[in-house]
Amino acid sequence: MRTIKNQSGKVSQNVLIIITLVITAFVVIGLLLSSKDKKNTSSESDEHGHSKGESEGQEDSHAEEEILSLTAKQMAEQGLKLSKVAMGEIIQASSYPARLIVNTDRQAHVSPGFAGRVESVNVELGQQVKKGQVLASLLVPDLVDQQANLSVAQTNLQLAQQDYAREKELWSQGISAKQDYQRSYNAFKQAEIQVRAAKSRLAAFGVSHGSNGRYVITAPISGVISSKDLVVGENVQLATQLFTIDQLDQLWLEFIVPGAEYASIQPGQMVEFQSLQTGHFFKVQIQNLNVQADEQTGRLQVRAKVLSTETELRPNLMVNVKLRKNSSTQALRVEKSAIQQIEGKDAIFIAQAKNQNIEFRAVPVELGQLSGDGVWVEVKSGVSEGQQYVTQGSFLLKSELEKGEASHGH
Repeated sequence: MRTIKNQSGKVSQNVLIIITLVITAFVVIGLLLSSKDKKNTSSESDEHGHSKGESEGQEDSHAEEEILSLTAKQMAEQGLKLSKVAMGEIIQASSYPARLIVNTDRQAHVSPGFAGRVESVNVELGQQVKKGQVLASLLVPDLVDQQANLSVAQTNLQLAQQDYAREKELWSQGISAKQDYQRSYNAFKQAEIQVRAAKSRLAAFGVSHGSNGRYVITAPISGVISSKDLVVGENVQLATQLFTIDQLDQLWLEFIVPGAEYASIQPGQMVEFQSLQTGHFFKVQIQNLNVQADEQTGRLQVRAKVLSTETELRPNLMVNVKLRKNSSTQALRVEKSAIQQIEGKDAIFIAQAKNQNIEFRAVPVELGQLSGDGVWVEVKSGVSEGQQYVTQGSFLLKSELEKGEASHGH
């Protein structure tokens, strides 16, 4: 019985050990499986998190890209016009510095016909004047003498006329001799001639008999007073240039080109120049070229007539003249008026129809060469052929875009 009992205890012990090992194995397997599940869950969570962050980043990116939406009616009200990005000709051109100058054919130098003292100055530098307007007045001693001579001549004429009338009457009655009548007639005619001569001298200087020695200087043409060299009280001499009047409605353009460009410039040719202040383009017509080029530089001075009367064009304004070349290239191009500076980069507004509206978004572009006529500009990257873009009114869209960015900033 004891022996059996001992064996039975031994068996029970082995069973317990086996059971313990099995349970331990299950626990280990469970822990391993649990760790793997956690790892997979963590990995999936990371993947989902990364995907979600990436999606959010894309959404943020799209949120940052401002899109403006307008109806067809709003586009018409704002004056927006669209065109398509297309291949076109980029005309080659050379640019040279130039200067606007006064057209001396439409200029007047005003000088007095007498030496005298300045009594009044009636205009200011830069003032617009009309033809015949009083510029200044002088007190002229010589004029006093001439007007006194006219008065004497007129008095002599009256006396000679009276003498002639009397002698004529006496001769007709047979009382006076014919030679007395002839003498009085000759004296009368000579007095008439002296009066006419005195009046002509005064009229030639634009002076009336009753001016009391004052000489009035008037404007010979309409224009702008560009120079004035007199003050009240000073004495001026005969033929001294006191005023210069310029007519600024037609200026000249002067520029210098290398000898290699001689063949491309001919009198009568139409070219363009660009204002450095506003960027606007204006047309000029070549008038003449210097007969000889500069001996040291080999350059040729060219003069052209400005065909525009815009107020921003003034003498001594520095500009760039554009001379087109015979060569040109084909390139993807857009109108220069469409280019706007957005966040310091060149950009154009691309238009795309969506439902009943047109959406606009600013697209950065890399620009190439500007066409010689200043209308087109090459686009190297940023847009593709066929896309619609804003050619007119892009500045309004830029303003709206900046307003939106300002509101987001607040």
